[in-house]
Amino acid sequence: MEKHYKFNKWDFDENGANTKDGSFFLEVIGEWERDFHDRYYPFFSNYLFSNASTMILVKNCFILEPNEDCGMELINGNVDLDTNLKIDSHSKRHTIYAVGSRLDEDEPIYLVIDESMVDGMVILKYIPDNDNEDAGEDVPVQSERIKSKL
Repeated sequence: MEKHYKFNKWDFDENGANTKDGSFFLEVIGEWERDFHDRYYPFFSNYLFSNASTMILVKNCFILEPNEDCGMELINGNVDLDTNLKIDSHSKRHTIYAVGSRLDEDEPIYLVIDESMVDGMVILKYIPDNDNEDAGEDVPVQSERIKSKL
């Protein structure tokens, strides 16, 4: 299940806030999450795909350290969290792999960078978890350092 959403990246400032109404880009994502859930009830989106430019917009909604980034890279065209975690463990940069859902902050929405996507496009997807026995490493979910409205 997936749904495509469009936005104008020029409507947002360097802090991820909409220049017209002051809402953060994460709030827009929250609206898309509600729309996704309404369309595919009872399922919720658990993956957000976008290009690196849009991930920077997501990142700007948080108070992060200079060496922190948002979004895992596709590996050979696939989502591969284990490989991304291994790469991250050898990097000077730290990656935020997921954000708390706007509908339930305890539920992650994994952030995936897909460079084949154009600016102003986000795809929300529901991808079922096929490995129910072993959840593996805890993936840090970014929600505690969200910027507040100015």
